[in-house]
Amino acid sequence: MVESLKTLRRRLRSVKNIGKITRAMEMVAASKLRRTQQVLLAGRPYCAKLQELLAHLASGSQLSEHPLFREREGRRKVLVVFTADRGLSGSFNANIIKNAEQILRAEPEAQWQLVCVGRKGRDYFARRQWPILESLVGLGGTPDLAQARRLAALLLDLYTSDRADSIWLLYSAFVSMVVYRPTLARYLPLSAESLGFKPGAESAHDHHAVDYLFDPSADEVFDQLLPRFLSSRLYITLAEVTTSEHSARMIAMNNATKNCTDMADNLTLRLNKARQATITKELLEIVGGAEALKTGS
Repeated sequence: MVESLKTLRRRLRSVKNIGKITRAMEMVAASKLRRTQQVLLAGRPYCAKLQELLAHLASGSQLSEHPLFREREGRRKVLVVFTADRGLSGSFNANIIKNAEQILRAEPEAQWQLVCVGRKGRDYFARRQWPILESLVGLGGTPDLAQARRLAALLLDLYTSDRADSIWLLYSAFVSMVVYRPTLARYLPLSAESLGFKPGAESAHDHHAVDYLFDPSADEVFDQLLPRFLSSRLYITLAEVTTSEHSARMIAMNNATKNCTDMADNLTLRLNKARQATITKELLEIVGGAEALKTGS
């Protein structure tokens, strides 16, 4: 019983220490979540306005032959998978990886290649011998504009050099503090519909129906706007992913802290019962010894 008391005390001490760690990790995740959420909420209007402008311009027939708007019939596809560099975030990484595998296996005739953003996704697909074109790790849980531009340049080069017929993004879209949704979105080629323009929806009073005059030309305007849009879209995607990651980690650590508290309460109860049993046993031995002395005398 003495050994049992030592074991229970050691386990109780370990559980309490783990609870302190998970509580600290929850507070760190909550702090990072507030910062990345501010970045996301500040960046969404800019990206949405830029997308709206491009949708208006893309509705013109003069852009139908732009290289980034031209549909291709090939089967060479690139899937950009966004995961986290670290774990301890519940099912955050597992959900994205599961969705990625479903997408890859749903079209066996397609020639899929991967671009992995985040160490967890890269390690998972590398172990399973999936073709990985490029990986981007070490983001540190914060959206980085320089990394977004680097990734945008890479994807743009893959598409313009005719090494990919379409490029898709798979990431966790941040909805609320407790909801993040795996989302698949086409990155390239662009289209007026994918930018939000719906043919036939314009009316006499709709600003979509305005005829735009391009100065110096539509191609030159797009040469300036499109790289900004593609980079900003990836930057917002990184902000969505990092915000969802911190939200998932905060929830996971909160649940872990609650579990530690419940385990500590249970171990404390067992420890008290074991201690009471030990005291009762010692009292019985003392009383038994005293009775034996009386009987012997």
